[in-house]
Amino acid sequence: MLSSTPVRRLREGRFRLAAALVALGFTLVVLALLRLQVVDHETYTELSKENRVRLEVLRAPRGAIFDRHGELLADSAPNFSILFRPFPSESVAAALVSQSERWIRRVANLVELDTADVRGRVRDASRSGQSVVFRRNAPVAMRAAVEEMKSELPGLEVQVEPLRHYPNGTLAAHLLGYAGEINEAELDSLSDGGYRSGDLIGRTGIERRYEDMLRGRDGAEFVVVNAMGKRVSTLSEGPPQRPEAGHNLYLTVDLGVQRAMEDAMANVERGAAVALDPRDGGILGMVSRPAFDPNEISRGMSWDRWKQLSEGGANPFLNRALQGVYPPGSTFKIVSMLAALRFGVARADTRLAPCTGRYVFGDRPFACWRPAGHGVLDFIEALQNSCDVYFYQLGPRIGLPHLAETARALGLGDRTGVDLPQERRGLVPDEAWYDRHWGAGRWRKGTMLNLVIGQGELLVTPLQLALMTAEVANSGRVVRPHAVARAGDLPAFRPERPTQAGLEADAAAWSAVHAGLEKAVDAGTGTAARVPGIEVAGKTGTAQNPHGQPHAVFVCYAPAEHPTIVLAFMIENSGHGGSVAAPLAAQILRHVFLPDSLQPKFHPARIAPDTLVELQHAD
Repeated sequence: MLSSTPVRRLREGRFRLAAALVALGFTLVVLALLRLQVVDHETYTELSKENRVRLEVLRAPRGAIFDRHGELLADSAPNFSILFRPFPSESVAAALVSQSERWIRRVANLVELDTADVRGRVRDASRSGQSVVFRRNAPVAMRAAVEEMKSELPGLEVQVEPLRHYPNGTLAAHLLGYAGEINEAELDSLSDGGYRSGDLIGRTGIERRYEDMLRGRDGAEFVVVNAMGKRVSTLSEGPPQRPEAGHNLYLTVDLGVQRAMEDAMANVERGAAVALDPRDGGILGMVSRPAFDPNEISRGMSWDRWKQLSEGGANPFLNRALQGVYPPGSTFKIVSMLAALRFGVARADTRLAPCTGRYVFGDRPFACWRPAGHGVLDFIEALQNSCDVYFYQLGPRIGLPHLAETARALGLGDRTGVDLPQERRGLVPDEAWYDRHWGAGRWRKGTMLNLVIGQGELLVTPLQLALMTAEVANSGRVVRPHAVARAGDLPAFRPERPTQAGLEADAAAWSAVHAGLEKAVDAGTGTAARVPGIEVAGKTGTAQNPHGQPHAVFVCYAPAEHPTIVLAFMIENSGHGGSVAAPLAAQILRHVFLPDSLQPKFHPARIAPDTLVELQHAD
């Protein structure tokens, strides 16, 4: 009995020790729970949200583009994209994806991308915490494969996003431009612009120039995800922020005129045409050949396809209407005539030495386009028949300063200020230019014989030719070319002030030029541009160039008394303006002014045989 007392005391001590340890353990647990749930509650709540809640961006559609009558030219259509969403922080699946070459290879094969491309996009997504697009406009089979392999390819999803859509395909492609996915360099330079990886940004044309208006404001919503990053539900705390579409743009373009121009230029391999409203400078239509389909770029173009389009010299992405520069040929004789009349070198009834088919300046002969010559002509007849010899005689008398001043006042040699990007200046050389390039006083006076007929160093764009013709139609009143009339419900656009002051000349000078242009179409080199019942005023041109056949050039306005449309054509390496470009103008003008029953198709047999021979060689 006595021996049991120490044992009991030992057991009781052990029990009290165990009880104390248990109590201490529970106390520590309680304290830890208090720290987790009370002291560090906010910290762990935020960490919890980061692991289960994800911010998803709701892409905003770009604004639509319409013609002046409300006809749709570009909009946004639903598009199924395959994208990768980064996983919640410290996710096992995230590590799996970032390290698994097998995942990379399978995804690359599925979305038809290079493995390095997929690896780089996954890396970018993990760093930024934002999703990246692997494939836009994914075909049905590809989308189905992604849905089937979701469990095997964590992070890969199919999502509906707006895709840029051009319902008319290649029609007006250069004017509208296209939108493409933003690249890393642009993301860095536009870091404060709210752009994200995968966003569309305007590349060319209207899409680029009016990017700020067309681009909408993305929305956002919080969604609940599981440990694998898969969406479970939408977070009920607070409504989502809905995306706001960009502003719709209404252009000055007339879809009917644009279609007529596209039809007329259908067989042109390389060239451009511009239609302007001379009353306000609104662009009615613009065509550049060869063309491209902007839908092909929106859907995602392969590198091989891009190389196919870009190589070979045709360059379908070049907007020749405002980026192509060419000698103006004899259309420049309009400038030369106005310079001569303005500075008193000649009058409308001035007759010079007869044209015998050539003109000798110093010891060098200069040929007229008509080998038999034109005989004795007054100034109006010289413009009507585009007589080179008559203008050769005027060149040195006009002088380079007066010729250059007149050309620039008519919008040549500088940007027109059109609301389209990447416009080129062209060139109207003056004495200072020749002194810089040839040495002071070392350039020949015979240079004027080339310049006065639109050759030599002169370079213009088709848009500049259209602007020049509009100013002539307006008797010197200048307009500024523009393509956008208004944006959504914003106040109507007003074109900025023209970049040039316009050309001042007396009424007699304008009357003489107008008469010469009307006669050129009625009975001169531009008869192929005649339209029944409509008085057309125009000028042909044949621009020589060192790269093959000459370019065919033609400018005109109609109706002559009260012009509502101006056309300018530059058809590369095709021949003479009177036989190649003028008939295209007639086709378009018939569509604009005549009812369907009075729109005969142009055919050479309908022109008198003797006139046809002249047209085939007319300047």
